[in-house]
Amino acid sequence: MPLPDPGILVGGVIAALVGGLFGWTQTAITGRWLAACERGLAEGTAGEAGAAGTAVDRSATIFGASIVVVVGLWWWEVCSFAELPRDDSGAPLAFTFAAVAGRWLAHTLLLWLLAAATWIDFRYRVIPDWVTIPGLLAGLVVAWLAPGTLLPVGAELARPFATALTLPDVLGWAGPLEQAVAERGAWVASHPAALVAGLVLFSVWWRIGTGPDLGGSGPPEGDGAMATDAPASPWWPRLGLLVVGWLVLAGAWSIGGLRFEAMFTGLVGAVVAGGVVWGTRAGASLALGREAMGLGDVTLMAMVGAWLGWQASMLACFLGVLFGLVHGVVQIVRHRESELPFGPSLCAGTVAVMLGWRPLWRAAAASFAETGQLVGIILAVVVGTALSLWVWSSLGPAARRVALAAMLLLGALLIGWLMVLQG
Repeated sequence: MPLPDPGILVGGVIAALVGGLFGWTQTAITGRWLAACERGLAEGTAGEAGAAGTAVDRSATIFGASIVVVVGLWWWEVCSFAELPRDDSGAPLAFTFAAVAGRWLAHTLLLWLLAAATWIDFRYRVIPDWVTIPGLLAGLVVAWLAPGTLLPVGAELARPFATALTLPDVLGWAGPLEQAVAERGAWVASHPAALVAGLVLFSVWWRIGTGPDLGGSGPPEGDGAMATDAPASPWWPRLGLLVVGWLVLAGAWSIGGLRFEAMFTGLVGAVVAGGVVWGTRAGASLALGREAMGLGDVTLMAMVGAWLGWQASMLACFLGVLFGLVHGVVQIVRHRESELPFGPSLCAGTVAVMLGWRPLWRAAAASFAETGQLVGIILAVVVGTALSLWVWSSLGPAARRVALAAMLLLGALLIGWLMVLQG
């Protein structure tokens, strides 16, 4: 599929400009928010002057790295068609240039949000709502405006007396989106039950994912990992968010069609992904007798689900657990520290899904088609996490080292077994 005008060179220049904007806004918004946190903490300890003397300006590094990352993502998704499914001959399916470029831009926006969440979580062990709530709402709006920005899949079209034809499509909440709408009919999205379901899903996210003060959008107060949210703000912004969300959903439902199906895909993704992490958090907290992870991890994955859908978010959660295990081993070996933020591992899992979407979905699509098997896997992850943390909390230092070695060995065996199955 040849790249149309403006061509690879001009497209790369545009990608570099977008990358520069990415880096500049990251330092201007996230960097200034963190700087405000540093000043607030310094005023409560050694004074603002002492903190200013130790501050390091990394804006140039962030700016340059952002250009490299965004241009690399442009080359990967738009020039190399690495995400696109293949036909029987191995050629990428014929998605339009607008769909491929629009998906790259959507993934760039999601990458900005993930970078901000990672940066803040590493520093303060908190993911503020000013990242996740606007991020989730933006994902829903983008899905409605451009349904083609959802992850690409191939839709099998059966033909009499001929092999099935693979058509380009995107992954909706119940399979290939355009194929599902064509088979069920556009009237399904306009049915009142669809509106009720959308309102319920949005209300569930609003109830769990937003706090009385919208989760503390201001700088945290306290020290490092013990930081706490700023004082509560009035109740009306949270209620206003619910009302505006209902009105927007009602408007999207009244239009119906493919756009509402895409927005509904984002809602399902937000609730399922956030719900799995919430269940894991609840089980782990019960096992440890204290809070095991913050609510920010729940809202983070809800945001990811709004952009990528529930299937890709589940893959990101599973990969995030693996990355978190490796991160935990490194922390224990190097720093003798067993407490670490989980948000960066979830962000890394999300990026891995975006970059490796085609082989990952080819390997996992059959499992997602088996509902019972998928539910069993999710329950096993939630229950297994709680049990492993309960056992971990009762072990001594020497026993923990043996347990870590056993977990790494089991993880390597599991990966090898999956590779054999796929081979």
